[in-house]
Amino acid sequence: MKIAVITCYYSPDYVRARTLRAALKTFPDVKLSIVKNRHKGLLRYPEVLWKLWQVRKKRRPDVYVLTFRGQEILPFVLLMAGDKPVWFDEFIVPIAYASHEGHRKSFGMRVKHFLARVSEPLYKNWLRRCSVVLADTRAHAELSARTSHMNLSKYLAVPVGTDETLFRLAEVVQRPEKFQVFYYSTGMQPLHGIPVVLEAARQLQNHKDIEFLIVGGKKVMRSAVASAQASGARLRYEPWIPFEELVTTIQSSSLCLGGPLGGTPQARHVITGKTYQFLACGVPVLVGASEATSEYFVDKQNALVVEQDDAGALVRAIAWAAKHPNELRAIAENGRKLYEKQFSTKAIAGLLAPLIDGVS
Repeated sequence: MKIAVITCYYSPDYVRARTLRAALKTFPDVKLSIVKNRHKGLLRYPEVLWKLWQVRKKRRPDVYVLTFRGQEILPFVLLMAGDKPVWFDEFIVPIAYASHEGHRKSFGMRVKHFLARVSEPLYKNWLRRCSVVLADTRAHAELSARTSHMNLSKYLAVPVGTDETLFRLAEVVQRPEKFQVFYYSTGMQPLHGIPVVLEAARQLQNHKDIEFLIVGGKKVMRSAVASAQASGARLRYEPWIPFEELVTTIQSSSLCLGGPLGGTPQARHVITGKTYQFLACGVPVLVGASEATSEYFVDKQNALVVEQDDAGALVRAIAWAAKHPNELRAIAENGRKLYEKQFSTKAIAGLLAPLIDGVS
């Protein structure tokens, strides 16, 4: 079978695309054609479509897989595919998050939300023309099916997973003297709940054995962290660390906050990418309770699970973790087992296998 895997995104090797490619590569009878952009701006759209056209002519794929974020070129991929099946990795539900997430009203965000609203009828039609719609969680699949008025049977929930060549068990772990709570984020999107994390750090300032390490974010996040530090929060902040150092930091942390903790509609339908990374590294993970996480995580068995948008709940969980190192080690071991069973590349391939068998 010949499969074309198409990615058109400012980050063409985003983890979701990488893990789907890795899973598909495990099938010995599948020949992959990877189509992805080099340009990061608007030029990426004609670039990817031209490359796809060339692949279509020369290799005649049996299946087209459009990875995140393919909403903008989905109609063109459907046109090129003709009568061949298109598996679309929706990953987010544009109209749902354009309407309910409460993002900062920047010009760019206003444009994105406007386009999501005006294109909604067309977008629903494009989804119906796909053979399969991939979602990252069952909760997300159900949300998309409700929003687009589609039969849930067309959806397949496939976890994001992570890059297992990087995120893995450490051979030697050197933990800091203090109980290090690690959190990182690329920005202050509402779903992540960074204000909840910072408030918890403020409330835990009298626990001298607990220290937060927060990495990432831009100006708004730096300002929020500085305000928490001024209020007495015991936290270190790094605007950025190299990716290789990120892995080491995860492996050496006492507890990693996967979240999401924002309590928004999106936060209740996803499992964050960082959660998979933490689980793969075999470290204790804290997640926010939601429709998505309840399917896999049990509090104090394979993770710590707290109510979202609740700094007090986060404080209590972290304080408990700092006092129960033996229990925390068992939680980390069970979390790693959960990763291997449900979220690994092997597990993702197992979910995709029926799709491939159905075509061949």
